[in-house]
Amino acid sequence: MCWTQNELARRLELAADAATRKHLPARSSIIREIRFHESGRHQPGSIYTELYRRVWALADASPTAAAIAGIDGSLRTADGLEDPTSIVAQARSLIASNVDQAVLATASSSIRHVVDTYEGQGPWPLVGDMRGLRSTLYSLLRGRQSLSQRRELFVLAGRVSGLLSYMAVNMGRPVLADSYATEAAMLAGEADDAELQMWVLGTRSFGLYYQGRYDEADSAAAAGVAIDPSSPQAIRLLINGRARALARIETRKGEAERMIGEALALSDRTEGLPSGMSSCIAFGPYSPARTTANAVTAFLSLGKSAQVLHYADQVDELVEGSDSRWSKALVRLDVASALLAQPSPEVERAMTLGREALEVTAEAPIRSVSQRARELANHAGRWAKHQEAAAYRQRLLDWHAEPLAHAVIEEDPGIRG
Repeated sequence: MCWTQNELARRLELAADAATRKHLPARSSIIREIRFHESGRHQPGSIYTELYRRVWALADASPTAAAIAGIDGSLRTADGLEDPTSIVAQARSLIASNVDQAVLATASSSIRHVVDTYEGQGPWPLVGDMRGLRSTLYSLLRGRQSLSQRRELFVLAGRVSGLLSYMAVNMGRPVLADSYATEAAMLAGEADDAELQMWVLGTRSFGLYYQGRYDEADSAAAAGVAIDPSSPQAIRLLINGRARALARIETRKGEAERMIGEALALSDRTEGLPSGMSSCIAFGPYSPARTTANAVTAFLSLGKSAQVLHYADQVDELVEGSDSRWSKALVRLDVASALLAQPSPEVERAMTLGREALEVTAEAPIRSVSQRARELANHAGRWAKHQEAAAYRQRLLDWHAEPLAHAVIEEDPGIRG
């Protein structure tokens, strides 16, 4: 039945009639008796035997159980009418739940903690907590809850699976990321939560992008936008999903610019967006600063250095004042690449920014930093003999050598050559 001993004790109390309930011990003592009965140390006495019989009869409406109980699903008195206490017990059994608000609040708090601390700590110290919470939520879902509680459990489980998918992308585990994203989509669908469905599709797009599957990344994000084009969730899908992916496809760069414009316009007309640099893993909408930082990346892929530097300057103060080491690193890497691509390349400044990006993420390397750091090294290839470029390349090799980096880095012969 997936009941805890405490839940079984509670049901035994409910099954007792008024006279018997007066003689029952405290809940803790009933739980101790249950343990003795389960272990075989004690056999149930007449009172517990009858209470167990009533509980099983109420919990199992099969013909076999009814025949064993001799009650056809209810307890009967000598005149053939139902025992009044069993009527209430049956109703209570129907609305009984293996969760309460404290359990749901704790799960929600655990998820918020991961979202709030993710960009400072990275996935490694947090992934174990989410795996444990996923297991707990699945166990609870195998039990019985009210409709509202069950929906909330599905939402919480979907968020946990979504977070695990996002973490798997950052940790360089694409197959695992796809599996968690599929699971999260199923749970979000069961909960009929449109915003979570959009968020999950955005995370799937994010994972496909870092696999180099840009057409698929755009399709996933487009499917998310189609759910509700006016939702604040669409901002992330347009800028992080569609714009960045399309900017990598040579024949679709014009579409990418249009997606950037749509994302910025939707952000401008949406009220109540978060301030500052919102967490990359938050379930709420992107803040304007987060949207602009993603526009910087898209413009870089489009080869528009002037726009990269313009928009990066707009968010520089917010990025530097945030707790997000990755935002600081990624904007630096994008700006560095733009400085090399402009008509008058600024090699020294670009390489300095590149080294700073590697320094700030050394303790928490992720796939996106790895990719863009390698791209910067490739852009700097023509200045290989330049002292600053050589220093950056060496720092990148050292960054690669860090233990945590091995999980997120695919060896690139071009860097070692």
